[in-house]
Amino acid sequence: MVDRETFESFLKGVCGRNSIHLKREQIEKFYTYLGELLKWNRVHNLTALRDWKEIALRHFCDSLTPVKFFEGIGYNPEGKSLVDVGSGAGFPGVPLKIYYGDRLDVHLVESVSKKCSFLRFLKTKLGLDFKVHCTMAENLDERFDIAISRALEVKGKKVHPLEYAYKLLSKLSGELIAVMAGKNPPRELIEKLSLKVFELDLPDFKGEKILYTLKGEK
Repeated sequence: MVDRETFESFLKGVCGRNSIHLKREQIEKFYTYLGELLKWNRVHNLTALRDWKEIALRHFCDSLTPVKFFEGIGYNPEGKSLVDVGSGAGFPGVPLKIYYGDRLDVHLVESVSKKCSFLRFLKTKLGLDFKVHCTMAENLDERFDIAISRALEVKGKKVHPLEYAYKLLSKLSGELIAVMAGKNPPRELIEKLSLKVFELDLPDFKGEKILYTLKGEK
C-alpha cells in the first residue's frame, strides 16, 4: 500500500492536470477508498486494476470527469439526485459524492451482493451519506434528476450495451441521462437514440465521450 503523502501528491497532481481540483479532505477520503478497495479486492475481485496509480487515474479521476461534462453543457447538479446504475465498486457515484458532498444526493444501484456489501461498508468508512440499492435497475420504481452509467454489463440480452443502458437510464431519469461511453461508441446507435455527444478535452481523457440527453432541451 502506497503511503498517504505519495498518494495525495499523485492524485492532486493528476486530477489537477485534468482541471479537476480536489481539497485536502477529499483526497484523504480517496486514500481511505483506495485502501479498502485494495483490501477487499484481494478476496472479492471488485476491479481488474491492481496498481494504485492506475486506480487513481482510471477509476478515481475518470469518475470525476462528469464534473467537466456538467460544466461543459451548462448543467448544475447541485441540489439534485443522481443514480449510478451498475455502480460496481462505486464508479462513478462514490467519487462524485466525495467531490460534491451534501450538494448531491447519490444513489448507487448494484445487483452483485459482494459489491453491495463493499459499498455499504465504504459508506460508513468514508462517512458519506449515499444510498445503496442492491437490486437490478429494472426493479427500481424511483425517479432521479440524473441517471448515469459508466460500465454497465449486459448479460444474456440481445441488444447492444449502449442501447440497453440508455433505456434503463431513461426510465430512471427526470432530467439528464448520461452514458460514459469511451472513445468509440457506435455512431449508428448514437443517431438511432438521438443522443448528444460531449467529448472530453482533457490530457488523460482526451477523446473520451459522454453521450447524453437533457430532457426538455431541443
